[in-house]
Formats: sequence, C-alpha cells, structure tokens
Amino acid sequence: MTDITLDNIKIKYGGKEVVIPFDPPMKSLREARERLVQMDKDALQMLGRSDITITKYIPPYTDPAHLLNFNMCLLMLTVFSSSSNIRPGAFLYDTVLSRVPPFASCLQILQPYVFWILVLAHTYECGLMFKKLKRHGVTPFEKTWWYWIGSCFVEGITSLKRVDELIAEKTREKEAKKH
Repeated sequence: MTDITLDNIKIKYGGKEVVIPFDPPMKSLREARERLVQMDKDALQMLGRSDITITKYIPPYTDPAHLLNFNMCLLMLTVFSSSSNIRPGAFLYDTVLSRVPPFASCLQILQPYVFWILVLAHTYECGLMFKKLKRHGVTPFEKTWWYWIGSCFVEGITSLKRVDELIAEKTREKEAKKH
C-alpha cells in the first residue's frame, strides 16, 4: 500500500501501481482498518481461498491409528505392486505365504485388483487434498505441499483427517484472538 485517501487506496505490486476506489467513500480515515479487512475477506472469497493458511505438515506418527494405517497402506502398495512379491522365491512367500498355500493363491489372484484399487482410491484422495491445500494457501512450489500429497498418496483418508484437524485448530486459535 502506497497511499490511502477517503476515496481510494493505492497499491504497488510487481512494479505496477493500481488505484482501488472505495465505494462508498470513507467518511474518515478511522474506517480504513475495517474497510481493508473487508477488502481482504472479499478478495479471499473471490479467489476461493480460506482465511486460514496451512504452514506445516503433521506426520502420521503423531497419532498411533494414523501411523498404523500409513504402514499398512505402504505395505499393501509395496507387496501388491508386483505379483512376483507373492510367488515362490519372494521373501514374503517363502517365509509366510508358503505355510498357507490357499491364502497365497487367493492373494495372487487378487494382486492386480487390490493394487489398482488402492492406487485409484488414493489418487482420488490426493485430488481432494490438492483442493484443500489450494484453498488454504499451499502451492506445489512448497515442501509442505509435497509432504501432504505424498502422505495422502500412501495413507489416504487419515492424512485428510490430520489436515482437517490442523485447520480446525487454526480456526479455534483465530476465534480465540477475536474475544
């Protein structure tokens, strides 16, 4: 902001200057803070942005259930990524699955379906995470974005729950400051 009058505000950005008129004009400069706050709210709404910004990543190990889900999904994605992981000669087959041949046979049949269902479901959840992060000011140019998206691809819904908890916490903090 370079100047403010009762009629307008001048803002300089990227070497350009723009004049934004106040409609209706202010009666006194005491109204400036209220008007600028409202302009910020209007701009965020028009951009589809929230006034809550996500600035950090919360890893799955902060909640035992989320850590269990993360590890189980990672194991499933790894094991079911190739049928050779559940056939004779593979560590998993030779140490565990060879003891229960009917179960091993069932896994071999289900392998491509389980893998692709997981990949598709977690890709969909990454799309939800992408929208949520965008709404809360996180872009793909930030390390935080990559942590949330990567975690979401592996574990799915529990990462969405953690980001929702973070947003709720920041909302509570913001509300507490108002009072």
